[in-house]
Amino acid sequence: MKRVLAGPNAVTEALGAAGREIAVVYLAEGLARGTADAIERLARKAGVECHESPREVLDALAKGLNHQGVVALAGDYPYVDVESLIETSKRSPAPILVVLDQIQDPGNLGAIVRSAHALGAAGVAVTRDKSASMTPFAVRASAGASELIRVARTGNLAQCLDHLRDEGFFIAGAAGEAERCLGEIDWTRPTALVLGSEGRGLRR
Repeated sequence: MKRVLAGPNAVTEALGAAGREIAVVYLAEGLARGTADAIERLARKAGVECHESPREVLDALAKGLNHQGVVALAGDYPYVDVESLIETSKRSPAPILVVLDQIQDPGNLGAIVRSAHALGAAGVAVTRDKSASMTPFAVRASAGASELIRVARTGNLAQCLDHLRDEGFFIAGAAGEAERCLGEIDWTRPTALVLGSEGRGLRR
């Protein structure tokens, strides 16, 4: 199944990120020349075909996503494993991983990925079952951050957290009834911040 990237930011970041394997980029007829020229330059550099098409074609490809005149087709989202996140974190000055416990809404997933990247996290881990995945909508909501930060999937969250603890990570769960505030945590040490689902929050 092909992955749809919609919007100038998401497509620009994907073209500039190694290994994202964009197959083709579609630009809407009448797109602002500056935007079109910038994306065409990136596409040429990456060896990716770029086509100008009627906006109706992009509407059909984007399937309801707000594409703003730019759509790209790529392969399936390139998830990594948790070990890869750990290795990436070791090269980060702030070794923080964000772990998501059954986030349901793709828009929320994309927004969290965007925030995690903006705040310098080394990666994001999501549960494989009962969770939103990196759909085109989630990629769009991430505003291109999904192409810049690694996202891993795990089949067993408890085992994943045990493994992170064994690797030296401090595990912090965000919960309304918590007795400690975020400001009391030492964020300079390896930390896994666990966020719960929209409805139930963190599972026990």
